[in-house]
Amino acid sequence: MSWTSAAAADETYYPLITYKCDTDADILVITNSLLRGEKAARFEYSDEAGTYSPWNMVEIARDTDTTRIIKSTKASNQCRLSSADYTVILEPHIFSTNLDGQCGATISGAVTINANGAELLERTAFEDYCHGNAPIITRITVFGKTGEYKIKRIAKYKFY
Repeated sequence: MSWTSAAAADETYYPLITYKCDTDADILVITNSLLRGEKAARFEYSDEAGTYSPWNMVEIARDTDTTRIIKSTKASNQCRLSSADYTVILEPHIFSTNLDGQCGATISGAVTINANGAELLERTAFEDYCHGNAPIITRITVFGKTGEYKIKRIAKYKFY
């Protein structure tokens, strides 16, 4: 499933969350981006490649009157860097379970990062709101040397 922006109703976007554990560089990187165009509709998301779509993490039920999300799942990844063993949990950030209602065609992702079993980054949505121009997280980098993380945000209008 995809998401179409109201600002560009003729262009369909496909969310892409990537996870990369680079032990050689001693960093962990999670990105939030969009795929566009014809090839995007056929993009093959996979755990092995560290590519995820929040739409693939939800189960949708279609009734005669409504379409709604009835269940969601999470993806858990492990990464050993010099400072700790990290667990990264990726999951959908659902604005509305009613896909026919306000914010219904919109879904984002969320991430939780634990270091040696302790929470480093509590559940954080890439997008906080389905409307407006609140900043969107496009990248989270965890530095193995220090165990610190950095979050990159951009304005919503630059993302879509």
